[in-house]
Amino acid sequence: MQLAGTTSWRIGTDEPQSLLMALYVRDASGLRPQVAPDIPPLAPAVTFGEKPSPVDSLATAQWSDWWQQLLDGGGFWPDHKRPSDLHRLTHDPEIQRLFYWPLRHLHPEFVGLSGTPELQALLRVHHEAARVWSEARQQEFVPLSSARQRGLLECEVVRTVEHGLRRKARPFKFDVRVLPVAAVQAWRLSPGRALVTRALFMDRGAYSEWLRPIIEELA
Repeated sequence: MQLAGTTSWRIGTDEPQSLLMALYVRDASGLRPQVAPDIPPLAPAVTFGEKPSPVDSLATAQWSDWWQQLLDGGGFWPDHKRPSDLHRLTHDPEIQRLFYWPLRHLHPEFVGLSGTPELQALLRVHHEAARVWSEARQQEFVPLSSARQRGLLECEVVRTVEHGLRRKARPFKFDVRVLPVAAVQAWRLSPGRALVTRALFMDRGAYSEWLRPIIEELA
């Protein structure tokens, strides 16, 4: 996660591998889950060349539940816990959600997805390809998000808002998850969290225009 901010406010931007892998499984399996927001297909596109199987209705419902768990995870380290205590907190539900445990490190047993045999069957088929695809996207994202023309953009937006307010921003946290999907769009999941397509994230003007009213609200 890239972090911008001060001791008062923080904005985190990340392209979480767990979300990318889940979307890869969705697209590669031809699933059409009814979730809100409705996330467009991945870009670059994932090939799907098979007809849906009889278990897809069950797998689709299980995928929807899995996706919601992933959206609820991630974020910022809890203020009331010390990062140095991580080794003692691996079974803490709050810390597990933060790191997408036990969903992040998927393996043949798929710990954390018990009771979802249809979804697990799809994960076994697509897990390796999803891992390779998502790691390639993450390798792209790091230099893109840290490039000179993109770096510190969130700080610039906050400074602009502070100038308009004629005061420092109040303490806030805002978590931006970037998704490489075929759209220029954003979805506000909660006051402190949003999904943003990579195309919007990399457009300085459009991203700043989207982010500024949110910062005005939070600050």
